[in-house]
Amino acid sequence: MMPLRHPKIAALTISLALALLAFLPALRAGDDGKKFALTSPAFAESDTLADSTVLNGLDCHGPNRSPALAWKNIPAGTKSFVIICDDFEARGGDGFIHWVAYNISATVDHLAENAGATEPDLTGGGRHAYNDFLRRRYDGPCPPEGAPHKYRFTVFALSIPAIDDAGTPMTWRKLRFGIHDQILGQASLTGLRGH
Repeated sequence: MMPLRHPKIAALTISLALALLAFLPALRAGDDGKKFALTSPAFAESDTLADSTVLNGLDCHGPNRSPALAWKNIPAGTKSFVIICDDFEARGGDGFIHWVAYNISATVDHLAENAGATEPDLTGGGRHAYNDFLRRRYDGPCPPEGAPHKYRFTVFALSIPAIDDAGTPMTWRKLRFGIHDQILGQASLTGLRGH
């Protein structure tokens, strides 16, 4: 191994390489380098979810309306989106899926409140996969007594225009397997809800 003759140049080269590597995910984030982001007019990160989002079933009596969602700084090359809502800490960390929508057109950058109400198609285009209530729609929070649960909404930007679901009941677990190498970016927003 040859000794370094110019340690300052070597250190500068390494620093520049690391800075470039740190910048690469931002280049994939959106056309202008800004971070892919998910927002809602109904709640901010770690806010309490509105009563309107609560499940109408089990021992909860809410309107069961999915919140309005919007995403920006869409990754270049995006051809479709998938959205999920999960209570990722439920069932001892195994999680609980409340909503899965897929085959959402790349031209869509938001969903109106209650877009998740219809089965099996998503209001505004796209389809619903089965949630853990075994329904193809949004089903809101209804946590057990105790500390508030965290409900994570995630949008995935995909490099494929549609997911083939012919002849098979689509679930998040099956969908996740099919898209894992097609994800260009993802953005999440988490709301809290207690009982």
